[in-house]
Amino acid sequence: MSNLTVRIITSAIGIPIIILAVLKGDFWIWKSIILVATILALYEFYKMVESRFPDFNDIKLIGIPVGGLVAATALFYPQYLMVTPTFAFIILALYFMLNFKDIETVAQRMGYTVIAILYISFLMPYVAILLHLNQGRYLVFLLLAITWGNDTFAYAFGRLFHGKVFKRKLYESLSPNKSIEGAIGGVVGGVGLAIAAKFLILGSIPLGDIILVALIMGPMGQSGDLIESMFKRYFKVKDSGNMIPGHGGILDRLDAVIINAPILFFYLQFTKGGLF
Repeated sequence: MSNLTVRIITSAIGIPIIILAVLKGDFWIWKSIILVATILALYEFYKMVESRFPDFNDIKLIGIPVGGLVAATALFYPQYLMVTPTFAFIILALYFMLNFKDIETVAQRMGYTVIAILYISFLMPYVAILLHLNQGRYLVFLLLAITWGNDTFAYAFGRLFHGKVFKRKLYESLSPNKSIEGAIGGVVGGVGLAIAAKFLILGSIPLGDIILVALIMGPMGQSGDLIESMFKRYFKVKDSGNMIPGHGGILDRLDAVIINAPILFFYLQFTKGGLF
């Protein structure tokens, strides 16, 4: 069975389950799913670090509990979120002081630990925090539709038009297979799905805001994919993991979503629901 076939089967099974959880499940169920995804993504990141630096195999022992605590606070007790970074740093600093190995690597080990928490534990919860906004369930659906639609259309347009129009890579040093044609197709597809979502389930949000958000989230989602590619190339791995058949790891599937989720949240917060 080809990787593409496995990918299609996994999507056909997984996407309806996710949509059902978003639109019908209790808030705590979706928040719990995001918390579990955060912990798994942290594990994947630290395993990537370990793949290049085997001696850093201890950072996951402190990084996952602290990162999980940060995410759980953001999801279930956001009123205490301001104090979380303070205690998270103190806990990490004490751990590396008491678990000291050598002066040459202690800052590097701590740095990788903190980067993963900033990257994953602070961003991933926004996928569930959107639920607290007006029409929150549908906003999560919009987030996933734009981001994953962008990814799908980018792949399709890249395969269809690459070498026939611009003949240029998007960012070859980070992701050799991505093309300008694909990037443009992804944005177009994301906007199209956003407009469809507007008329299907997001009637109260102005069309202008839907289009503007999709235009912003298209390039930013692609940037999220490239950010993860940057880490993977540095750590010399192909995928962040293999938890999702045909798709790689949790982080591979959510790298663009966790960048777009806070963008959508703060856009609606700062514009008080929309500019138009």
